[in-house]
Amino acid sequence: MVIFRVDANSMIGKGHMKRCVSIAKAIKLLGGRVLFVTREDSDISVLENDFMEYKTVPSMSLGSEKAIDCLKEIIGETGAKVCVVDSYDVSDTAFKSLKEVCKVVLIEDYLYDVYDVDCVVNYNLYVEKLDYMSKYKGNTQLLLGMDYAPFGYDTSLSLRKPPINGSVESIMVYTGEVDVHEIAPGIVDSLLDCLDDSVRLRVVTSKQSPTRDVLFKMSNTSSQIIVEPDITSFPKLLKNCDIAVTVADSVCYDVLSTNIPACVFQTDYRQNLLLKSLTEKDLMVFGGDLVNRGNKFYGDLVEGVTTLVEEEKRKEICKNILGLDLGRGAHNLAKAIMNYEQN
Repeated sequence: MVIFRVDANSMIGKGHMKRCVSIAKAIKLLGGRVLFVTREDSDISVLENDFMEYKTVPSMSLGSEKAIDCLKEIIGETGAKVCVVDSYDVSDTAFKSLKEVCKVVLIEDYLYDVYDVDCVVNYNLYVEKLDYMSKYKGNTQLLLGMDYAPFGYDTSLSLRKPPINGSVESIMVYTGEVDVHEIAPGIVDSLLDCLDDSVRLRVVTSKQSPTRDVLFKMSNTSSQIIVEPDITSFPKLLKNCDIAVTVADSVCYDVLSTNIPACVFQTDYRQNLLLKSLTEKDLMVFGGDLVNRGNKFYGDLVEGVTTLVEEEKRKEICKNILGLDLGRGAHNLAKAIMNYEQN
């Protein structure tokens, strides 16, 4: 039994839980059993949509003694040998306590601290810019880089876009789980001004987004705007798009896994490492920096999308994406985790 300790809500989004589900699917295909442990205030739709077994616990800080005692009790009841933790709300004291009863695997995106765990996973494109090798000198196993990116695993080859040919007809627009900065309407307006009338904008929103109603009103006045509410599968949506316009978060890896040329932007300074890695490696086109550019951001975004409308640029981007050879990360992680369970 492998336990995944992960949460999902309007503050942290669903990205942590989605990537854990991808790994859990791979573990189950290898014959393993999984159980998700999540807070009572978590959005469990991701788990239910993929028929994952789960147990809810009181909503308290994961780093607290009570939360760890609760988790250790579940581990004892199930006989789990491995606990995968995907959260920023952690502490080294909590990990040391957890290691008393099982192997501990931490999935993280930044090297905020050095923790006493058995394994650390960071698959991000920018991981080489973080100093893992010198800071982790003990027995902690490090699984770093895109070989461990748990995206594209359940995206069959039939979902991958065919070679780029012809004009752009459909563009996905994603501004985050909640559109915190309320920029989706502005992006749509800016793109409508520069694109042909035949191009459709498929705008992703959610029930928690403050711009959801505005977007639906906009779609009622323009046939070019299609609102995509509460998307559960980005790969399936992307199959019907020629270009993606996305914020620099975990969805970028879904975009890469489906070989879609994209324009990427940042709305938070914490997204800068991913934004730079994607654009410096020519995997995506720079689409703006809301943090430092303010309203000029929209002009930068239009410039980026205009660049991608050119067929040759899209072909170049797709060639670079294929060089990543995505799709094996979840399987590679599953094998590493199962190895801990069997020892």
